[in-house]
Amino acid sequence: MQGIRRGSRSVTAGIQPRLIPQRQRVVTLLVRGELAFLLFTGVCVALHPGFVLKWNEGGMSNYALHLKTAIPYTLAVALLALYSRRATRLCTNDDQRSRQLRFVLNTFSSILVLVMLTSYVYSLNIVLKDAHFGFGTVLIILVGTASLWMFQQSSRSSWDWLLVSIQLSGDVVALLTAIGDLHLLFLTEMLTNVSFVGLLIRTSRRMARESDPNASSYDGAA
Repeated sequence: MQGIRRGSRSVTAGIQPRLIPQRQRVVTLLVRGELAFLLFTGVCVALHPGFVLKWNEGGMSNYALHLKTAIPYTLAVALLALYSRRATRLCTNDDQRSRQLRFVLNTFSSILVLVMLTSYVYSLNIVLKDAHFGFGTVLIILVGTASLWMFQQSSRSSWDWLLVSIQLSGDVVALLTAIGDLHLLFLTEMLTNVSFVGLLIRTSRRMARESDPNASSYDGAA
């Protein structure tokens, strides 16, 4: 019996270290997706800043229409969507918050792909343009709603307040851009993306820490 108990403890000890990296990988994948998005967006801006950095500012979709920037644009959006979808598969808990987080990540990655695909052709006719801007509007609504949900789950730390404030600022800029008072679409896209993914990362870290009392030893301060 003692041999069985020792064997059981050794098996448990062998399994537990593998559980921790799996939970941490959700955060890692989200960070990788955001870094890839920012990197290849930076490449787009470096190749042709005039598409977005001007008074009558355009959005990232401008980069899909030109051969020189279409590849880095595709990598920026596709990798963000891919890593978000991969992170979803690791959120395996069946509690309500995990299901909601999976829904947010799945919907976010799916709409990103639709926005990307329609960005290549939206200039061809009014129907495709309406479809592209329609998916973009859905994305804005999803990001804003999900950000408020994640803030409600948060500890209301200074970082949470900062990120949700950036998100709300991005929504205000988006509204003013939509009605024509401002033309800062690219700035809006960057603000909302950084704040939204930042909240996703913090929410994932918090959920991993709360699901494992020893998580603080590997997860760090949130």
